[in-house]
This record gives sequence, structure tokens and C-alpha cells, in this order.
Amino acid sequence: MGKIKVLDRDTINKIAAGEIIERPASVVKELLENSIDAQADFIEIEIREGGLSLIRVTDNGVGMDKEDCLLAFQRHATSKINSAHDLFNITSFGFRGEALASIGAVSQVLLTSRTNNEAFGHQVSFIGGQLKNIEEIAFNPGTTLEVRNLFFNTPARRKFMKSTSYEAGLITELVTKYSLGHPTIRFKLINNRETVYDTAGLNSVEDRLALIYGDNVANKFLHLPNTELLPGHNVEAWLAQNTLNRNTRNQQTFFINGRMIRSQELSKVLDEAYHTLIPKGRFPLAVLYLQLPSRELDVNIHPAKLQIKINNLDNILNKLVNLFKQSLWSYNDSSIKFLDKTNDKSSKEYLIEHEIVKETPLSYKEEHKEEKPKELNISQEKFFFTDLNQTYSPPKEKTEKFIHFPKQTVVKNSLQQGISVKKIKDLKPIGQLNNSFILAENKQGLYIIDQHACHERILYEKFMVEEEKKEIISESPLIPITLKLTGKQEAVLLKNILILKDCGFIVENFGPRTFILRGVPMGLTKVDIEKDFLDLLEELAVHANLSKAKIKEKIIIMAACKSAVKANQPLSQEEIVFLLKELDKVENAQTCPHGRPIFYHLSMEELFKIFLRGEYPKEAF
Repeated sequence: MGKIKVLDRDTINKIAAGEIIERPASVVKELLENSIDAQADFIEIEIREGGLSLIRVTDNGVGMDKEDCLLAFQRHATSKINSAHDLFNITSFGFRGEALASIGAVSQVLLTSRTNNEAFGHQVSFIGGQLKNIEEIAFNPGTTLEVRNLFFNTPARRKFMKSTSYEAGLITELVTKYSLGHPTIRFKLINNRETVYDTAGLNSVEDRLALIYGDNVANKFLHLPNTELLPGHNVEAWLAQNTLNRNTRNQQTFFINGRMIRSQELSKVLDEAYHTLIPKGRFPLAVLYLQLPSRELDVNIHPAKLQIKINNLDNILNKLVNLFKQSLWSYNDSSIKFLDKTNDKSSKEYLIEHEIVKETPLSYKEEHKEEKPKELNISQEKFFFTDLNQTYSPPKEKTEKFIHFPKQTVVKNSLQQGISVKKIKDLKPIGQLNNSFILAENKQGLYIIDQHACHERILYEKFMVEEEKKEIISESPLIPITLKLTGKQEAVLLKNILILKDCGFIVENFGPRTFILRGVPMGLTKVDIEKDFLDLLEELAVHANLSKAKIKEKIIIMAACKSAVKANQPLSQEEIVFLLKELDKVENAQTCPHGRPIFYHLSMEELFKIFLRGEYPKEAF
């Protein structure tokens, strides 16, 4: 007997569901897109237990009659296309006819719908893909689809789900992003019977950016109005100010013909446009709309329709890079302002004059403040440079850095006798190179020391000792910091809130997706706490399965990095000597916590060769 068998229909449906329905957020995405296709201008999403026990999506779209309600759950039944020829001219979100069949195969579904021309609606129930009941029912025009007990008949899939708060966070983020792509549609999200997101009365992208990120962030977006790249190829964009960036690409949202997609190519466009404006490894917030001829798109290359193939892509990308670069660099001009609802001055004339766009205005809001040179950021002075068993007390004078030590007894003696630093004897400081590297010498040659990496290693090992002793101390920022989080960030915070508390972060809930940061690890009050805390949440989201010890170590590495002296910071001779003495006490004086080298040694032998002085005569020195 042959080994090849034809699978039964139930197994086929569950395999298809595995390709399309990865988690509750996948269900919400499919149902949202169906509601948008149905021309709804109000979509309500209700979830419970992260969408595993209930997902209910209600819209006021065109609705379905009895026949369509029954056909909707059959595989490959669709109203969107008629033949293979239509696959290359798709103007709707759904078209394969697989989503509802896949959802129905792994859940208990109740569909209720009514068209405008019918007096009554119809309600159809399916369990595991099998029709159980159909009846007439009084109902408003539109559709409600309830999905209960997701993956009830595929327990192996269900066990791979994360916490309910994490799954709810993914759904919240999905809904908020879709609301940016469709500002004329009202989106309402209810989680465990509590409204957590509602765009009622907020009918612009700017209003919704403010709802998602808060006014202070939303006002830092450059709006690039609808611009034609090629005939029939248009772009509209909201690009964040260069100071508004994250350590992941998660807050970059792309829409092509209204469909939210992932695109490495568009991410690279942003990388190129922001090149030299933001540090390497940082990524801007952005919302991009592309409107392209449907005949030039292939949307049938990904099971969940998250990726699209575009003809003539390179030409479009080059034009996008040039357009975004011109626009971003132009805000160095004082006549450009960041988005500000109170600023009614049009910049249309400026943009036309500088040939950035041909039509419609571009507006900015930026507060150009001259930054004073930063003071030495060895934060909390005495705390980092006194014995760990001593009690910290703030410095008596604001001008005092590190700890106080007499110059004549510490610096002079150290310069004369030399300093021992981890097998390097008699190291004598010479000074600084460009306020970034410490230069020191001994009979073996020249030592170049990265001052940031050096201090970072010192702080890292001190923090690790404190953590082991459970002595991490929290301190309050001068002003409590309000955090407006995305759904995913909120989920990550709630999942790790106890670990964060152990590490010195004291966070209190202050409303839907809003939290107050009242305490931070001592030493972080002088850095950009909000930015670094959000970076930490992004990193915890990417590395979701980290152990508690690894999470604590990441927080300690961040604290050490942010608190350490930076490049381009002048150091006094006292500070240089003290750094070298502290470096001698650490376990690993070779690299910083990120693995970058601390020392570079240029030997006397190498110097003699460089300057063609022959062989180095050791006995002469």
C-alpha cells in the first residue's frame, strides 16, 4: 500500500488555520479588514483574556444576507475575486476566502449580520468549522462576528500563546496602527469590559498620533502631504523629528492602498533618509501611506497578506529617499515648524520655493533650544565612587565631581609613582585625546583608554554587586515622568513590572496605557529616563523569553551605559586618576559590558618601527 494519503477535511482546515491564524491578533486583523472592506465607518472590537476566550468585532458595514452568511465559512468562498486574472488587480483586503474558514476551524463562531434591504438579520453558529444553527434575528444593519475559545480543539497551538496581557497588548497595538491608516473610521477597543481605545471625534492622523503617543510626542512629527512620485504613485507620510527614535522598528507603520504591511524596503528608505540624523542602531517613528496602481502589486505572496511585491520598486524607493531626505533636512531652517495645532502659518510657499513638494503644505513644530555642554555625567557623584558599604549622601557643592580628594596627595603622587591597572604597572596619565580617550604611558609604550567603556565597566560591576546584595536603591526623578505606552509596551511592562521594581523602577498605573514613573535606579535621574525606559520595554518585547537574571543584567548594563562618562567630555587629572584606580578593582578590565575594548596598547617596539628608528633598545629605557 502506498505511503501517500489524502488528508481529511478537518486536518486540512486546521493546517490552513495554522498558516493564517497565528494568535488572537491574527483573528482581529482578518476581521478588521473584512469590516473595512464592508465600508464600515465604525468598528468595535471587544476581547477577553487576551482574545483567547472572546473576540467580538461589530461593524456598521453593508452586511450579509442568509446565503452569504452560510457561504462565508466555506474555504475559498469569496466576494472579492472571480478568477485568477483578478489576483493582479485586487482592491480589497480579503480575497482568498480562507480567513473565516480557518478561524471557524479552531474556534466557536457566532456570526450575526443584516443588509440594509432586509427587515431581519440572520445568525449562524459554527463549532470547529461545523454548522450548528441558523436563525432569523432582529439586528441593526452591519455584522457582528464572535470568536470564542480560540484553539479549543488545537491545544498544542494554545499552549504556545503568551500571557493574556501580552496577547491583549498585541491586539491593542494592531488596532491603534490600523486606526492611523484609516482616520475616517472610528475604532473602539474594549478589553475585559473596559474601553481602552476609542477614536470618537478624532478624525485625523495627527489627532490619533496624540491619542496613541501623547501630545508631547505627536507634535514632533513632520507631515509630508500627499505627493505624486510617478503618475498614479502617491505618498503621504508622518516622519518623526530626529530626536524621536527607538531601538527597534516596531513603531514604523506602513500602508499600501490601505493595507498594513511589513516592508524591509520601506524600512531601509527610512534608514537612508535619517542617515547621520540619528545614531546607528536607532530607528525613527513613522507612518507611511503609499497609493499604487493595483495592477502593479502582488498581494498573494504571504499567507497572512503581511507582505506585498511591487513592480518598478527601485524607482519608487529612490524617489522616496530623496523626498524624505529633503524634507527632514529642511527643518534645520527656522521657517519650518513641527506639527502644532495652534500654529496656523502655512509653509506651502517655502516648500514650493525649495522644490520639496509641488502642492499642499508641510508643517513642522520644533523648539530649537541651544543645548549647553553637558556636565560630566558620572551620575550621583559620590554614589559611584565610594565604598559600596557606605551610605550615599549628596555632594555638598554642585560643582563637586566624583568625590573630593586633595590634589597634592592623590594626583601628584600617582603621576610620579604610576598606577597599577590589571597587570599594567606604573601607568602614568598623560591627559585626554579630544575629550574622549585617556592617554597614559609606561616603559612598555602608550595606552589609549576609552573613557566611556572604562567607566561603563566600573559601574556595571558595582551595580552587579549591589544587585546580588539586594541593595539597588531607587530615587525619585525631580518631576514624576508620565509614560504614554502603546498596547504592546503596556503588555511588556505589566509582564515584567515586579522584576523592574526589583531593579529600581517604580511604576504606577495612571489610566488607559498611561503610567507614572516615580522611581528609577539611583544614577539614572540625569539621563533621558523616558527614552531609555521605552527602549528597555522594546528590548524586553524582542527578547520575550529572557530569564529574570538576564532581564536584571540588561537593566544594569543600560544603567551603567547611561550613567557612564561620555565621549567629548573633559576630565580633570583627578578624575582620570580615579577612573584608572577604580578600573584596577574590576574583574574584567579588558572590555565594557557590550564587549567593546577598553584599552589599546601601542608598544615602544611598534613606535620605533613606525618612525623608522630601528630596533627598540630596551636597555636604554
